[in-house]
Amino acid sequence: MLKTLEDNKDLLKFNAEGVDPGIIWTEACVAGKTAVEEYHAKHGEPMYCGFGHVSIRPARGKFVNFLKKVDMGSAGYNGGWNVSYYDIMDDHPLSHTQSLDLKEICCDAFAEVLQKYGLDAYGVGMAD
Repeated sequence: MLKTLEDNKDLLKFNAEGVDPGIIWTEACVAGKTAVEEYHAKHGEPMYCGFGHVSIRPARGKFVNFLKKVDMGSAGYNGGWNVSYYDIMDDHPLSHTQSLDLKEICCDAFAEVLQKYGLDAYGVGMAD
């Protein structure tokens, strides 16, 4: 599937520009939260601590402009735009976990939705 996404990236980006960024945001958040819930139900809350975010590069386009407008995320250290695990999970019961595994699962699922729309996005986890 990843090869298909890479082969059609320009077409996906063109199509994503016509999609309401709020819809993309909601779909990606649901994917992240669902991934966390499924992982938590199966494995519990592993206690290896860390942080997680999604990196979107480059930091331009309709979706990133939407994030900036609603004050969601921040500029990445090496460029791009970062969206925190906490922003994605919002008021979910597992939003304040310290588990690196849960944060990585969430951010990877969120990034996969953005990739589906042709955005260069990937989940980033950092051990504490």
